[in-house]
Amino acid sequence: MRKKSCQKDWPTFPEAYKGLQVNCCKFTRCDNFGISPENALQGTQRVPFNENSTLNNTERQVSKHHPIYGTSGSGKYEAALVCKTCKKKKSEGEVIQSSYMLKSNKAVMEEYERLSRYLATDQPVCPNKDCPTYTVEFIEASIKKRGLTTSGSQRYQCKHCKKSFVVGEQTRKHRRPEINIRLFDLLVMHVPLRKIIRHLDISPKTLYDKIDFIHKQCLKFVAEREQQLIDGKLKVNSLYLATDRQVQITNWTKREDKRNTELYGIGTACLTSGYVIAFNFNFDERLSQNDVELIASEHGDNEKPKHHREMARIWLDEEFDDASAHKKKLPDKPPYTLQEEVAQKIEEELSAIDITSSEDFDKTTKLPAKGVLVHNEYTMMGHFLLLKKLTQRIEKTRFYLDQDTGMKTAYLSIFKDEIKAGKSDGFLVRAVKNLSVDEKRNALADTNKMILELTGRPRQSLTGKEFRDLVNKLIIPKINKLEVIKNSTERWLTYPIATMPEPEKLVAAVTDISRYEDKHQANLYRKASLHAIDRFFMSSRRGVNLLERPFTSATNKARTWNGYSAYNPAMLTKMADIYRVCYNYTEKNNKGETPAMRLGLAKGPVAPEKIIYFGKYD
Repeated sequence: MRKKSCQKDWPTFPEAYKGLQVNCCKFTRCDNFGISPENALQGTQRVPFNENSTLNNTERQVSKHHPIYGTSGSGKYEAALVCKTCKKKKSEGEVIQSSYMLKSNKAVMEEYERLSRYLATDQPVCPNKDCPTYTVEFIEASIKKRGLTTSGSQRYQCKHCKKSFVVGEQTRKHRRPEINIRLFDLLVMHVPLRKIIRHLDISPKTLYDKIDFIHKQCLKFVAEREQQLIDGKLKVNSLYLATDRQVQITNWTKREDKRNTELYGIGTACLTSGYVIAFNFNFDERLSQNDVELIASEHGDNEKPKHHREMARIWLDEEFDDASAHKKKLPDKPPYTLQEEVAQKIEEELSAIDITSSEDFDKTTKLPAKGVLVHNEYTMMGHFLLLKKLTQRIEKTRFYLDQDTGMKTAYLSIFKDEIKAGKSDGFLVRAVKNLSVDEKRNALADTNKMILELTGRPRQSLTGKEFRDLVNKLIIPKINKLEVIKNSTERWLTYPIATMPEPEKLVAAVTDISRYEDKHQANLYRKASLHAIDRFFMSSRRGVNLLERPFTSATNKARTWNGYSAYNPAMLTKMADIYRVCYNYTEKNNKGETPAMRLGLAKGPVAPEKIIYFGKYD
């Protein structure tokens, strides 16, 4: 941190915002786990998260001589919280993470409010994209009622730009409404947008207007259904959830600048039903980079620590250029075993400036031409805050996370109260993904042979309960012999059987599950899988043309381009929302069931017209 910045009167730690504090020790076996800096100083219990809380900057600032926490500089304008207890254990030789990058609580809340906006679809927001109230930061106290329309609908007026508007269904008719359902089907059948235009004989403007309409209707539909989770109407005692990330790349828009924009999407799916509860990207279309840079300049963000900035959530030009210039050093040799993959992943993360961001930019990447890029760690924490809201009436949650330090840190930051209360547990999962189909079949054949030798019966003849009991029996002896992997703060269990989606995998608990008996621990390890969310990612790439993997050739110097990829990142995020609704409510398995049916949010497959015209005929 530069001296000029250090001389300012910044609080030692970012203050809680609306009752939210994400800065704390995140080692679950430490006595300081989950204790916020201000509560450790005051000796009081932490105020629980409440998005409507008025607690803002009134909490007492901590002193420089904190009883359990300290700080350390880790880069330009960056600082980390250091747990003194963990630091002492680390000095004694224990492999443990003792420091965590400080983050802005206000930025986390802003991102959560952006991601959860669809749950409050009736909230009036100025539709003028050139108005500052169009952004989530200025929604409150920006709109006033201004009479009724001739049809009796409430009219609103923006206090800033004076634009009048109506919330809800518009009386103006759509052009070509007869093609709406057909368009919805084509969008999720991997048909390119240009072919849709030609097939339906419509203009590009009509296509994009209808995609916007379908997107809004999908969000309204799913908000009404998922409100049942929030209200506790869905009788579910526990949820087993799989969380993973994917990277989406948009095409360049100018031949003179052939750099790509990378978006990071994080998704969580229910392992039992396959229902995708949330799928979010670190991109905000409601803001412009110029406006963000102007606000940052007015607040002097470039001279502040990153965790105290007004625009802490958004990538600024200067910091993106710095991050792009920092290229990670690749390992000397490729990994040969899954254990080596885990160790290499940790080594790559430790070489990054901020191991919680999970972002890897270089000179071939750039900020989006439209909209703004959000720091990925804030999107991940906002994602888990959204999950926390949706599962607040669920008695227990079990998270199975892809091996990613940023994702693990986000989960521990948001669910720390539930973890301390024994209502939530988390696991890391690392599975082999580069095997051919024949290699997967060979691994499965070896597992079937082992089962035959152990039981005297073929695998297919075992009932579900018999198979689960057998796997638990194989796991229990491994619980007290967990593997130590270089630089890993967790101990890993080698999964004893192979499946086609995950022929080989390692599992590690990030929360303390030693309080459970061996059979209970084995049951939690047995359920470890990322198959539910990985299946959704695979299905989305096959179903939505814009979400397809791009290709890289040897002639374009590692730059990536795909004729079917999006040029505007907003189209990519909208199609992801549309496909999530389609996947959850319309796509059936071989038993004729949709994920929503299996979770209990639908009684049968939902017809597309009930989604597209949701609210019109209620």
